Amino acid sequence: MKTSDLVPLGLTEGESKVYLALLRTGPSTIGRIIKEARVSNSKIYDILDRLNKKGLVGTVLIHNRKNFEAKEPARLREFIDLRQQEVNEQKTLLNQVVPQLELLRAEPTQEAEILQGIPGIKTFTEMILNRMNKGEEFLILGAPRESITTLGGYFRDWHVRRSKKGIRCRILYNQEMETVAQDRGTIPLTSVRFLPDNIRTPALVDIAQDYVATIVFSDRPLCFIIKNRAVAESYRQYYELLWAQAK
Repeated sequence: MKTSDLVPLGLTEGESKVYLALLRTGPSTIGRIIKEARVSNSKIYDILDRLNKKGLVGTVLIHNRKNFEAKEPARLREFIDLRQQEVNEQKTLLNQVVPQLELLRAEPTQEAEILQGIPGIKTFTEMILNRMNKGEEFLILGAPRESITTLGGYFRDWHVRRSKKGIRCRILYNQEMETVAQDRGTIPLTSVRFLPDNIRTPALVDIAQDYVATIVFSDRPLCFIIKNRAVAESYRQYYELLWAQAK
């Protein structure tokens, strides 16, 4: 048994060393613990105190000398159960506190952000999917071929999850995306059309809630995000004009 085996259970490295040493030696004095566990004099009392509070170490008098002894390993289960109970209580408290904190937070009128690479694109798409509610609509303008060659499988899975959540989506594809458009059209709550021949967008534009994200697929993919209600609304108006012209 290595000390590192106990660290994932919530013990520090020092606590693990001392607990394992006491299991091997039985009741021991401070001096013997320091020698067996190889921890410093300055830390030993603090470590023993923490282990005692965790219910893993107790004390016993032997020949009028204070010794420390390790409790049975089954106590680790009790320690884990107690930690889980504390986490559950913290989650309950968090659910009560977060709505109150949200009321205190000043809503920014505008936010701008640049996310880099494929992880950055996924950060935005997952964030907006989590924020959107049933009955809302997600608009996509462009969807160039590069978006499919780069993230085709991920985007399809995203649309399936979006549909299951009850979020509607309209997509305006470039002309060369007919095969992909047919597939997307089979996903519930999804409507697809094609941009006119003389209009082709090299980037993908997402419009949802107060967000507008422009995603550029290149050697270094980028996602430009603006959160602004007026900007998002102007993009929606432009989108509706294109949707009316689309086939």
